[in-house]
Amino acid sequence: MRKVIDKFKSFLSEADYSDYVKGGKITLYHYSKENQDTIVLDPTFFGQSSYSRSEKNLSSVPRVFFYTNLAQRERYVSSGRQLYRVTIDANEIYNLKQDPESVVNTVKHPTYGMRAGIEYDDLFNEIKKNYLGAYYTSGNIDMVVWFQTITAYKVQEDERRGLEQTN
Repeated sequence: MRKVIDKFKSFLSEADYSDYVKGGKITLYHYSKENQDTIVLDPTFFGQSSYSRSEKNLSSVPRVFFYTNLAQRERYVSSGRQLYRVTIDANEIYNLKQDPESVVNTVKHPTYGMRAGIEYDDLFNEIKKNYLGAYYTSGNIDMVVWFQTITAYKVQEDERRGLEQTN
């Protein structure tokens, strides 16, 4: 039981969400093999990459993954791929670490806590009722998962180099 609780705490440990919010907006970053000026990111394709297949073991709720801090990017994800970004209203994202609406307590099983594929599905589905995304940290990576289709815009190479060095 202790192992499950520690895993869940690790899942939720995150930097301060407000660090990423500027003027009520947050900029999110996504790497893709596509090379177009804009791409449409669709959560219905969730589980097709090796990363999202792994995350699908935790929860099968379809979602798109975004970095909030490019310094935390995984090199195997960014290598050979284009960088895209979206800027959205920060209030569309639920801060899962602070969990101001106690969603975790609402879905957590009284005996088993948070189980992969059960309570984690319930957690994301509950968040989806009022928000378009959720912010948390997985490992040491601050991220946002987005539950709806969204258009992302390509970051030009010179700007990308600067962003990856300063973030």
